[in-house]
This record gives sequence, C-alpha cells and structure tokens, in this order.
Amino acid sequence: MNICKYNFRLKNSFEEEKEEKALLKKVQTLPEVLVDIIYDYMRNNVKIFLTKDRYLFNHHIIRSLVNRKNTEEYFRAPIKRDNDFVFKVLLFENHRRWIEIKKYYHKGCIYANYLYFIRAFCYDNESIKCIKIIDEFFEEQGLQKNQHKKKILEYIKWT
Repeated sequence: MNICKYNFRLKNSFEEEKEEKALLKKVQTLPEVLVDIIYDYMRNNVKIFLTKDRYLFNHHIIRSLVNRKNTEEYFRAPIKRDNDFVFKVLLFENHRRWIEIKKYYHKGCIYANYLYFIRAFCYDNESIKCIKIIDEFFEEQGLQKNQHKKKILEYIKWT
C-alpha cells in the first residue's frame, strides 16, 4: 500500500509544484508588510527554496532531511525537472563520490561509475540544461577526451 501512495505522489508532484508556483506568484503581489508576516511563519526547510542565495547557504539542511533510501531520488529529481541550478550544486558537491561508485547497475546496463550514469540519465530525460552542465564539467575534468575509446557502458543480455 505504501508503494501505491509513493507512485501516486510522484505522478502528482509536478501538478503540486505548479500550484505552489502559482501561490508564490500571488504572494508576491501582496504588500511587503504581509509578506514579512507570512515569512516569519514559514518553516526553515521551506524558506530554503525562496532564493538562490538562501539555497546555497542552507541546502545542507535538505541533505539531512533526505532518507538514505531516497538519496537516488534526491539526485535524480533536479534532472527530471531540468533544474540546472540545483543540479550544478549537487554535481560539484558529489562528483568525487560519484566517480568512486564503480560498476553502477541500472535497467540492464552497467555504467563505469555513477557519474556516467548521471550523464546518461540526463540524456534519457532530455534535460538540456543539465546535459550542458555535465558536458562542461566532463570537459573541465578531462573526462570527455577519447570517451569513444573507453568502455563506460556494458549491456547485460540474458541467454
């Protein structure tokens, strides 16, 4: 039963996100005095997402709120939404750890490491902004060079 609720939650998360954005736009039309009062009643984990500066300064709070089972979703959600700002922060924070995760298995494929999987996941989800960021990162780190010669993906076929 929990699984069904989780799947339903994922399907409606984009609709909820649109509603939240619409609500924030309405709040912005209120007088500044009212906005300040509303702001005082908001929880800290909600305030993080209001501005980029606030996110950069406090995003470690989100990491502590994420359950270990949901860390994959935590990394994949910005890619699915093509949220380049959050993806860039996560990439630069975690790229060393992602390179160290060797032979990552996903949907019948074994990737050389988790970073190559993240790149493929960006392409699968057609996240144009995230693709641009990760390609620039690969170029800066020298991972792009002679990639066609490297064995970064292995398909598993059952016989």
